[in-house]
Amino acid sequence: MNLSAANTAAAPRASASAASRHVAASATQPAASTNGAPEHVDVAIVGGGPAGLLAAKGIQQALPRKTVRVLEAASGYWPQGAGVLIDVNGWRALHAVDDDLAEKMRARGFLFGVTRLYDWAGKSKESQYVSGAWNHEENLRVHGHTSVMVHWGDIRQTLYEALPPGTVAFNSRTVGVTPGRAGGEPATLQLQDAKTGEAHALTAGLVVACDGYFSRVKRQLWNGEGLPAFHDKLIWRAVVEYGSPEDVPPLLVESGGDPLLWLGDGFPPDRSSTAYAVVPGKRYVWTCIASTSFLKEKGMGWATRDAGDAGIHQTGTSGACPKERCLAVFADYPPELRDLIARTDPRAVSEHGYYMHDYDKLQGAPDWVRGNVVLIGDAAHTAPPDGMGLNMAWEDAAVLAATLQARGVTTEALQAYAEARLPRVLDVWQRPPGVANPPRRRAAVAAASFVPLAGAAASGRSMPPPPPAAAEPIVGVPEVTEPVVVASAGPDNAPKAATAAAPATAAPA
Repeated sequence: MNLSAANTAAAPRASASAASRHVAASATQPAASTNGAPEHVDVAIVGGGPAGLLAAKGIQQALPRKTVRVLEAASGYWPQGAGVLIDVNGWRALHAVDDDLAEKMRARGFLFGVTRLYDWAGKSKESQYVSGAWNHEENLRVHGHTSVMVHWGDIRQTLYEALPPGTVAFNSRTVGVTPGRAGGEPATLQLQDAKTGEAHALTAGLVVACDGYFSRVKRQLWNGEGLPAFHDKLIWRAVVEYGSPEDVPPLLVESGGDPLLWLGDGFPPDRSSTAYAVVPGKRYVWTCIASTSFLKEKGMGWATRDAGDAGIHQTGTSGACPKERCLAVFADYPPELRDLIARTDPRAVSEHGYYMHDYDKLQGAPDWVRGNVVLIGDAAHTAPPDGMGLNMAWEDAAVLAATLQARGVTTEALQAYAEARLPRVLDVWQRPPGVANPPRRRAAVAAASFVPLAGAAASGRSMPPPPPAAAEPIVGVPEVTEPVVVASAGPDNAPKAATAAAPATAAPA
């Protein structure tokens, strides 16, 4: 696909994923100062995922004289996670922070062609809720960006590489938080070395909590209130490799690597599954989502862990293994899907519950700000796995950095941040009862606009382009609300490379 004759093609994914295997814990750890007092940083970011890493980059750009530390409990970074669609709003947020970073990210992605839709029995179908076409050229012309699939591990790696050495402190598990007072007493974090168990404290003028769905910071400072609720569904994800192209089912070969989507009954469907190729003819990824009622019908148990200390990305704690549960629930689905699941190494299958915040109850600052602490990303607004979570987390990061740049690290800044973000969050995810898709989402994504941080290169691609003669809505993202974000973990070349920039005929956005 020639999206622009002037554009350069993306770099091979092999080099990007290979690099991510080499990020291991360094000696950079929070430590007590020489006088016995806890070490102090201006900004501590809890969680080293894509939200936390972009928040760090943005704040370093916005407040270059401030010290920024990312506290990551893992011992290092390795290729893992899902393939994530970076949409128009995600690209604009990324460009607002750093144009060069956005281009490096885009070079690690790839484009889908057509999504094929089937019912649970494998019969081709159409859906008023899901668009099979991606229309990248039109999206670039109208919006300046298009949806690009990037492996989650590559996203994290690209962001990590954009930070100064020593910004991320691995093996740093946050076990306690005292919020302090904005503009006054600093926040205090109680940390534990994930390897040795050694405890130490760190103080910070600002704490940005990006620690996921069941944020420990949220649980502690809000006394367990306002957490996402379990919606009686399970999600399974995995990557599987075929030994020979001849072993790949014909339907997967015919797809050319593009997504296959099997939808169950109802909407949202009671069961759904997505599969696509990371390397056509060799490596495929799949995601399955189903109501827990199907497990009950099979006589199989599943139980969530105690939310007091566990995140939601967890393996079930009762009954058969995740792979067996998934195979049982999707036993009547087409053979292509069953073959993918059956060939998967059981150790590679992740299984977790489907959790979501109640968007009708979100109030903004009361839910996201306590003293010197602010929540962003999934910690603030857990949503369905519909492909928009990372994009909105990046919006959070860009807006927070810009607000701190304009107002400083103050109570007013955190309140202003929350006031700016709440309408965006509701526009993207809130839906009236009985409505399949959030009615304001398409317009909200298309309208996303961010002023570049002072000191950052300003290409204009963080804002919408001037409207073309015949503007059309974004067509590229199948809004099935669930099976869009799919597991991916392949270091090899992707099916289609993403272009590095918008066409010359479209004003940069």
